[in-house]
Amino acid sequence: MSEVHISDIPIPLANYIHLIKYHKTPYYDIVQHILKEMEMHYERTGRGSETVYTINPRVLQDEIEKKVESEKLTTINICRTVLALFYGSELREEDDFYITTTSRGRRNYHVKVNTHTLSSLHRFI
Repeated sequence: MSEVHISDIPIPLANYIHLIKYHKTPYYDIVQHILKEMEMHYERTGRGSETVYTINPRVLQDEIEKKVESEKLTTINICRTVLALFYGSELREEDDFYITTTSRGRRNYHVKVNTHTLSSLHRFI
Protein backbone atom coordinates (compact mmCIF):
# COMPACT_ATOMS: atom_id res chain seq x y z
CA MET A 1 0.00 0.00 0.00
CA SER A 2 1.35 3.41 -0.90
CA GLU A 3 2.10 6.17 1.55
CA VAL A 4 -0.87 8.32 2.56
CA HIS A 5 -1.07 11.48 0.47
CA ILE A 6 -1.43 14.13 3.14
CA SER A 7 -2.34 16.76 0.55
CA ASP A 8 -5.59 14.89 -0.16
CA ILE A 9 -6.66 15.00 3.51
CA PRO A 10 -7.93 18.11 5.34
CA ILE A 11 -5.25 19.78 7.49
CA PRO A 12 -6.72 18.96 10.93
CA LEU A 13 -6.90 15.27 10.00
CA ALA A 14 -3.39 15.33 8.53
CA ASN A 15 -2.14 16.57 11.90
CA TYR A 16 -3.92 13.71 13.66
CA ILE A 17 -2.44 11.20 11.21
CA HIS A 18 0.99 12.52 12.16
CA LEU A 19 0.18 12.22 15.90
CA ILE A 20 -1.01 8.62 15.47
CA LYS A 21 1.96 7.54 13.35
CA TYR A 22 4.41 8.91 15.94
CA HIS A 23 2.59 7.19 18.82
CA LYS A 24 1.58 10.38 20.62
CA THR A 25 -0.73 9.91 23.57
CA PRO A 26 -3.78 9.93 23.82
CA TYR A 27 -4.30 9.63 20.04
CA TYR A 28 -2.33 6.43 19.61
CA ASP A 29 -4.02 5.00 22.72
CA ILE A 30 -7.43 5.66 21.18
CA VAL A 31 -6.42 3.86 17.98
CA GLN A 32 -4.99 0.91 19.91
CA HIS A 33 -8.20 0.58 21.91
CA ILE A 34 -10.37 0.71 18.79
CA LEU A 35 -8.28 -1.94 17.02
CA LYS A 36 -8.39 -4.31 20.00
CA GLU A 37 -12.16 -3.89 20.29
CA MET A 38 -12.64 -4.44 16.54
CA GLU A 39 -10.56 -7.61 16.60
CA MET A 40 -12.49 -8.99 19.57
CA HIS A 41 -15.78 -8.14 17.86
CA TYR A 42 -14.61 -9.81 14.66
CA GLU A 43 -13.50 -12.94 16.53
CA ARG A 44 -16.88 -13.23 18.32
CA THR A 45 -18.89 -12.97 15.12
CA GLY A 46 -16.73 -15.38 13.17
CA ARG A 47 -13.70 -14.65 11.06
CA GLY A 48 -15.25 -15.61 7.72
CA SER A 49 -18.11 -13.15 7.89
CA GLU A 50 -18.18 -9.39 7.56
CA THR A 51 -19.53 -7.49 10.52
CA VAL A 52 -20.11 -3.83 11.29
CA TYR A 53 -18.39 -2.30 14.30
CA THR A 54 -19.89 0.94 15.62
CA ILE A 55 -17.83 3.61 17.34
CA ASN A 56 -19.74 5.99 19.58
CA PRO A 57 -17.29 8.79 20.48
CA ARG A 58 -18.89 9.55 23.87
CA VAL A 59 -18.79 5.91 24.97
CA LEU A 60 -15.25 5.61 23.64
CA GLN A 61 -14.23 8.70 25.60
CA ASP A 62 -15.54 7.12 28.82
CA GLU A 63 -13.64 3.89 28.13
CA ILE A 64 -10.37 5.64 27.26
CA GLU A 65 -10.54 7.97 30.28
CA LYS A 66 -10.39 4.88 32.52
CA LYS A 67 -7.02 3.97 30.98
CA VAL A 68 -5.43 7.30 30.06
CA GLU A 69 -5.56 10.61 31.84
CA SER A 70 -5.29 13.50 29.43
CA GLU A 71 -6.90 16.88 29.07
CA LYS A 72 -6.80 16.26 25.31
CA LEU A 73 -9.46 13.55 25.57
CA THR A 74 -12.43 15.43 24.18
CA THR A 75 -15.21 14.19 21.96
CA ILE A 76 -13.96 16.36 19.11
CA ASN A 77 -10.42 14.97 19.39
CA ILE A 78 -11.79 11.44 19.47
CA CYS A 79 -13.90 12.07 16.35
CA ARG A 80 -10.91 13.52 14.51
CA THR A 81 -8.69 10.65 15.63
CA VAL A 82 -11.21 8.12 14.31
CA LEU A 83 -11.46 9.92 10.97
CA ALA A 84 -7.66 10.21 10.76
CA LEU A 85 -7.42 6.47 11.36
CA PHE A 86 -9.89 5.76 8.56
CA TYR A 87 -8.39 8.15 6.03
CA GLY A 88 -4.81 7.33 7.01
CA SER A 89 -5.56 3.64 6.50
CA GLU A 90 -6.99 4.53 3.11
CA LEU A 91 -10.37 3.04 3.94
CA ARG A 92 -13.03 4.08 1.47
CA GLU A 93 -16.12 5.87 2.70
CA GLU A 94 -19.28 3.87 1.98
CA ASP A 95 -17.24 0.80 0.96
CA ASP A 96 -15.30 0.29 4.20
CA PHE A 97 -16.88 2.74 6.65
CA TYR A 98 -19.77 5.14 6.95
CA ILE A 99 -20.89 7.85 9.34
CA THR A 100 -24.37 8.37 10.75
CA THR A 101 -25.65 11.46 12.52
CA THR A 102 -28.29 11.50 15.23
CA SER A 103 -31.11 14.03 15.32
CA ARG A 104 -29.09 16.03 17.85
CA GLY A 105 -26.05 16.16 15.57
CA ARG A 106 -23.89 13.52 17.23
CA ARG A 107 -21.97 11.22 14.96
CA ASN A 108 -21.39 7.50 15.09
CA TYR A 109 -18.76 5.79 12.96
CA HIS A 110 -19.38 2.36 11.49
CA VAL A 111 -16.62 0.15 10.10
CA LYS A 112 -17.25 -2.92 8.00
CA VAL A 113 -14.81 -5.25 9.74
CA ASN A 114 -13.25 -7.90 7.54
CA THR A 115 -9.74 -9.06 6.77
CA HIS A 116 -9.19 -6.19 4.30
CA THR A 117 -10.12 -3.40 6.73
CA LEU A 118 -8.22 -4.95 9.65
CA SER A 119 -5.06 -5.36 7.61
CA SER A 120 -5.36 -1.78 6.29
CA LEU A 121 -5.75 -0.44 9.82
CA HIS A 122 -2.78 -2.43 11.11
CA ARG A 123 -0.55 -1.32 8.22
CA PHE A 124 -1.34 2.29 9.05
CA ILE A 125 -0.12 2.10 12.63
